[in-house]
Amino acid sequence: MQQLGVSAIHPQAPEFFSAAGLFHRPVDLQHAIDTLNSIWGVGARPEWARINEEAVNRAAATPDERIPTGSLMHFELNNIRVMLSHVDSPLVPSKGKLPDHSHYVAITIYAPASEHSRPSSSDESPSGTRADESSAHCADESASPSRPERPEVERRRHAVLAHIILTQLGDALMREPGALGMYRAELGVVQPPAMFEQLAPLLTQGQIPLPLWINIRLQTPDLTVGRTLGMPLFGHLDLEIVQSAHTSESVYAQLANTATYIIGGDHYLLPGQSVSSLEGEQVAITQAVSSLDASPVIQLVY
Repeated sequence: MQQLGVSAIHPQAPEFFSAAGLFHRPVDLQHAIDTLNSIWGVGARPEWARINEEAVNRAAATPDERIPTGSLMHFELNNIRVMLSHVDSPLVPSKGKLPDHSHYVAITIYAPASEHSRPSSSDESPSGTRADESSAHCADESASPSRPERPEVERRRHAVLAHIILTQLGDALMREPGALGMYRAELGVVQPPAMFEQLAPLLTQGQIPLPLWINIRLQTPDLTVGRTLGMPLFGHLDLEIVQSAHTSESVYAQLANTATYIIGGDHYLLPGQSVSSLEGEQVAITQAVSSLDASPVIQLVY
């Protein structure tokens, strides 16, 4: 397992992230950006452009990833490009049903990896830090100035930065009149304005507002089943706990703590490792196919 790279198990964090703000009335995007700059001090300087819908959406995999035609507001923060488009009609998702709304703001965030981190043909060593490796070893390895950042690690870090920007932007948009919530297709949820009001300030404390980034679903017919949605956006397989005798609160906390641990650092999980439980015990890690949606997952034997 020592020679097994993270890319052999985990997906690569995507360069594009999307969301949609749902509203009961038209939105003043310039006012929202003014709010973003006022509250978060990011210094966004938006510009406007016209969208060539056919060219922009040619590579879109699903309707949820498509950018509507019309005027596009865009700006760049820390090499992350943000694109916003206001639509005067309801959003129709590829599956499921959204709450009643009359307008939405399509949000696309582009977080590309830099060219210097592209892997060479001979670079086959693991990227990032195994969850069971010491932090001292990680620090020593990453401190070498002659070694470029590995692409998987950089993509995961850019994913975190992109989600920080999305959280700040969502907080500003959800303060606008008529805001109903933020739709995250990958998470299968609409996050109401109150979630941003309560959780976005965690960023100022150096904490991850996990419920805004990852959805954790629980089932408790007899034994508890828990599953994350959204971890592939950060370059990790989703986490799952099945047939647990622990309470739903404990299963949720175990998934949340593990997700926060690997999102917040350069760690990654591989089958055969273990992580610490809330009770101080070692929880074994395996790879499996989820019975919920047939997706590959990392299972915690908890």
